[in-house]
Amino acid sequence: MASTEPSCAICRRQFSKYTCPTCNVAYCSLTCFRSQAHSKCSETFYKNELESDIRAQPSKTAQERQRMLELLKRFEEESAAQEEPEPEDEDFSRRFQGLDLESAPPDQLWSLLTPAERDNFLKAMADPSSELAVQLLASEDLENEKQEPWWTVPALPGSRYGIPPEPISVPPSLQSSHRSGPSLIYNICALCIAYAYITHHLSVSPLSTAPDPEADAARTLFSQLTPFLTSRTSKLWHPTLDSAITDVHSRLPPNTATPQLFVLLLRDAAALLRPALVVDVDATEAGLGPHAQTLRALGDLHTLFRARTHVAHKLTFYAAFLNDDAKTAALELEREAKTRELELDLRADNVEWEHLGANGRQVNIVEVG
Repeated sequence: MASTEPSCAICRRQFSKYTCPTCNVAYCSLTCFRSQAHSKCSETFYKNELESDIRAQPSKTAQERQRMLELLKRFEEESAAQEEPEPEDEDFSRRFQGLDLESAPPDQLWSLLTPAERDNFLKAMADPSSELAVQLLASEDLENEKQEPWWTVPALPGSRYGIPPEPISVPPSLQSSHRSGPSLIYNICALCIAYAYITHHLSVSPLSTAPDPEADAARTLFSQLTPFLTSRTSKLWHPTLDSAITDVHSRLPPNTATPQLFVLLLRDAAALLRPALVVDVDATEAGLGPHAQTLRALGDLHTLFRARTHVAHKLTFYAAFLNDDAKTAALELEREAKTRELELDLRADNVEWEHLGANGRQVNIVEVG
């Protein structure tokens, strides 16, 4: 005949012999009563029993009561230690559970981050060379989508490099070697520096092939860095290289343009402006001549701003001004890049440097300490 005793609700292997006075669960032994599955109830029970015992026996000596109080305190500390917080990975997964990360708006994603996570993210963005930033940017998907600038294509290009854009077309009416008025070459230098920065920043090359969000971002950045190009009323003219460099550098987003990055931008701008020493027949017939790289960069911008007629006209006007001044500007940009790189090296060697630009003026170098 089967036993009428219920089985133990905790181990489910033995018949129960007792009932918990707190939760009325049936259990078979002290082991099950004190098991992890019943810990919340049993710990509360033991704690209450200790407190009751302390209160119910005032006749106990002070030493015994102290010993019981210490036991109660240790019991509470051990119970608190066992209540481990939710692991960070599980908490993060819970917050983002069921969310489509591909389509979720940035504001929603930002709102789900904790204050500490937001601070860490902002610190990483402020310092792209930090360990966290390197980890964030080391994604295989990001690496596959990243495009290197088209003007850096090696002898054996790969899919990571952008295809050189079509050069800007200059109407015959503007193609005149006898041109009066101030040279616009340093405005073109500023454009090349901004062009290099935005290409690196968005990892899209050429910029005219960028999808709408990135293309809009590129146009916005040009409005910030070179407003003389996008403004209908601007008459800004850079008379020197120092003027162009200082203006663009002052407009870069804070904490993004490190000295090392700006050296790279100057070198890129020099590469875009440097005339070719040898021009093949096909390039000459296509109207490229020695300034093919610069015309391609201006052509990329012309396509990017094709919906803004006044910007397209300015770019064409700049292209018509390319002449031997471009070679001088390229050499100045290269010299400026070398000067700034030397400045970084000297600072790394604990040397104080007074930078006076790339116009050949003498610099003061003072050893520190």
